[in-house]
Amino acid sequence: MNIFNTFFSHRRMQQMLVLYADGELPQDVAARVRRHLESCAGCSQKLADIIACRGLLKAGTALVIVPTEQLWQRILRKTSMPRQARFKLGEVFFSAGLRRVRWSIAAAVIILIGVFVLRSVDKDQPAFLFDAASRLPSTAIDYSLFLDDVRQDFTGANFYKRYRAQLVELDDAQQAVSFPLAAIEALPESYRLDCVRVFECNGQKCIVFSCINDGKVINIFQHPLGQSWTLGQYAIARTPICNVECLLVNTTDVAAVSWQGKKSEYLAVGDFTPQEFEQIVHVLQ
Repeated sequence: MNIFNTFFSHRRMQQMLVLYADGELPQDVAARVRRHLESCAGCSQKLADIIACRGLLKAGTALVIVPTEQLWQRILRKTSMPRQARFKLGEVFFSAGLRRVRWSIAAAVIILIGVFVLRSVDKDQPAFLFDAASRLPSTAIDYSLFLDDVRQDFTGANFYKRYRAQLVELDDAQQAVSFPLAAIEALPESYRLDCVRVFECNGQKCIVFSCINDGKVINIFQHPLGQSWTLGQYAIARTPICNVECLLVNTTDVAAVSWQGKKSEYLAVGDFTPQEFEQIVHVLQ
């Protein structure tokens, strides 16, 4: 459970770093963030990046490119020649010196893009594994598409279009699939079933239950054992929850947990607390 709790600790702290940098947190919360920063290099680096970015925005300055003395001399020589001896455009733009400048600029752009991509990776996540399912063919259910939709506030629109999802009544859902439905009614009373959808991947029909809990939408996917699926390039950690080995994904926007039942597999996606994760896995395992 250490990985499980660490994920959520980082997630809460990351959501408060901007407010902390702006001095808008209450004193007791700011003190808690400060203590976390003392022991967490990843969050400390994120805070430093936020502060540095704010500094650049306030400065409002751009990089100044200073021409070299050699370039000035070349321009002077060319412009001082008689008209008949003036340079041709190709002499400037395809000269060996300027070719080196162009290649230097291109290399710098490539390096900056690489640095940006690397810095965008969440370094404070614990060591993770990319599930073998991420290399599965297109016949696999790509749940990373649903996570992308939720993070962009698309409410799963792209996922449901790809997999031809249809709204059904709970009683009709059992007739559409070959596995026993999850015992959604057994969840605590705080979970209200909002709707049920049947979706299809490669001829295999699966289920997604959308529940409302404390004003938050929680989606619980259920597909049969043996169905290929993937979470794409999302970072995955393995951790036991209620004595069940689970795959855990956690970002600053959304969290997901996957586990295997007796005749089907589950994936719960939403804005969870650790206690809510445990409730769902315990009831539906």
